[in-house]
Amino acid sequence: SSGINAEWPLRPGGVAVHISEDETLYKQWKSKYQGTFKTLFDEFGADYFKANATAEKDLPTDAANNGFQDRLKVLFAVQLACAYEVEECVNVAKAKFDAYKNGIEPKSEFKITMLNTVMSVEVTDDVIDNWNFLWKKFQNSDSASEQQTIYQALGLIQDKDTLKKFSEFCLDPTLVRRSDSLYILGRSIAQTKLGREVSWDFLVANWQRLTEEFTDALFAVDAYIAGVLSDFADQDKLDEITEFFSGQLESLGPGRAAYESALQSIKGNIGWLEKHKSAVQESVKTSLN
Repeated sequence: SSGINAEWPLRPGGVAVHISEDETLYKQWKSKYQGTFKTLFDEFGADYFKANATAEKDLPTDAANNGFQDRLKVLFAVQLACAYEVEECVNVAKAKFDAYKNGIEPKSEFKITMLNTVMSVEVTDDVIDNWNFLWKKFQNSDSASEQQTIYQALGLIQDKDTLKKFSEFCLDPTLVRRSDSLYILGRSIAQTKLGREVSWDFLVANWQRLTEEFTDALFAVDAYIAGVLSDFADQDKLDEITEFFSGQLESLGPGRAAYESALQSIKGNIGWLEKHKSAVQESVKTSLN
């Protein structure tokens, strides 16, 4: 048995996470399960997530029998369909974002999915415009929770120059609060393959400045190190990381434990791929034939 089954895409740390470094295989894997998540969307999500918000059903409430579980089914169906690029779901997210730009808020339960979806799609001039719109929303918001929702989405854009610009913004306290800076760099920008590469290059180029400016933010430094490093999954990158930090161990300070933990995560990712990648490839090949 290959150990590959339909539950894996739903598991944190499952196949989709581990193979994200291999863009071709990752796309094939998403394509393999796209039909499954379209079916789930059609059955559980489509009536509640529509371009015309007035035509949407109201989400199940806790007061209804099984209401909590039914609401979760709807939210997961929409979230997974958009994440696996089911066209109908993505188109609704885009329509809702256009309405959002005109001052019409989506249901709060769908806001994160909407923002993440429109930032994750293939980069066009419209996507860059949407990023700039969201950046202004981030700066103008006085709500920490809204800012967090927005900055998580901003880091998903698949445009290297924009991600580099966003990284630079994080070191300007007039643009980004110091309390948010390292979380954005480590958790938002570093959440995709492209973002991890941008974040790593930024860390290397700015390590001295980062360690000098954030010595009083120990928990944020730990999260930053873990966020940038932990999801890499190849030996060359592991060698590059260990070589860089071999001369920086003293500057890590309390972040040394986070660094050591990140190295173990990378080694675990490499080991997982060595053990399972051929089975994933075979599973994808079978589904495409």
